[in-house]
Amino acid sequence: MMGGRLRQVLSDQRGATALEFAILAPLLLAIVAGMVEFGLIFQADLAVTSAAREGARLLAVQDGAKWDAGVVEQAAYPLTAGDGLTITPNTASSDFVVVTVSYPWTWRILPLNNLNLGDPPVLVGRATMRKE
Repeated sequence: MMGGRLRQVLSDQRGATALEFAILAPLLLAIVAGMVEFGLIFQADLAVTSAAREGARLLAVQDGAKWDAGVVEQAAYPLTAGDGLTITPNTASSDFVVVTVSYPWTWRILPLNNLNLGDPPVLVGRATMRKE
């Protein structure tokens, strides 16, 4: 009689699904968070590249006296100078202008800032255009 009850308890499958979910849920959440973080990095990289292109276009069409870094910063939206966005125009060449925009990335979703992994990645966009 006792052996039948023990056999019934050992073959009971109730709660197995909840246990499997508890084991796999953190892994699935980490994968989703990584995907969101990658999307944010990709969006910021596109903004940096677009801002560099816009700045080079402005500098190539206008003379250096009319240079306005605020226009380039608007092109880099939602990144701001307060977050570390730097815009460097270069008109050393007489035929070309070069604008470099850089932005130090800070992790938004994944808690990787607290780990000692070295310097955070820096997103850099550079554009060169011929003066008109």
